[in-house]
Amino acid sequence: MEHTVTTARAAEIISIGYEGLRSYLKRGLLGSSGALAPFVHRDSPAPDLSAVRAKWKRFGFVDLCLMRLAKQLIDLGLSFDQANSIVSREDIRDVFERENITGATLLASPPYYDFIVFRGDDLNHLSTRLAEVGDVAVLVQLDRVRDYVQSEFERDITRQSNGEV
Repeated sequence: MEHTVTTARAAEIISIGYEGLRSYLKRGLLGSSGALAPFVHRDSPAPDLSAVRAKWKRFGFVDLCLMRLAKQLIDLGLSFDQANSIVSREDIRDVFERENITGATLLASPPYYDFIVFRGDDLNHLSTRLAEVGDVAVLVQLDRVRDYVQSEFERDITRQSNGEV
């Protein structure tokens, strides 16, 4: 079974207050990425999935990576909507589900709502793309986001096994 953390612990890992995280979740943080679409009878109205995680009480590893990435993007000047449009995408979720993302870097251009993920051989093109973007660019190393969340998870697991929690 996958290790999960409470909303309070998730807020600590993300480096945001508990109420701030709850507010982001109510605003639709992560959209419906990674969540299975519910089965709906053809004569029933479709449920609103915009704030699918607002009632969640536990969060897994990839959710935390995406939330921490969103927080970093917001801290670096992107709006909530811009950051959420990036972290809500399945292809960004897929990056954190991979085993090896060494060097993976996200380049966002806030004025244009544009972003690119560079990894592997694509990293050779990062400097060229930075020159094209100009003065307004945000870079986040995705492997560092993942490593931080992984270290926090390992700390939690160690504390649980020692009976500290």
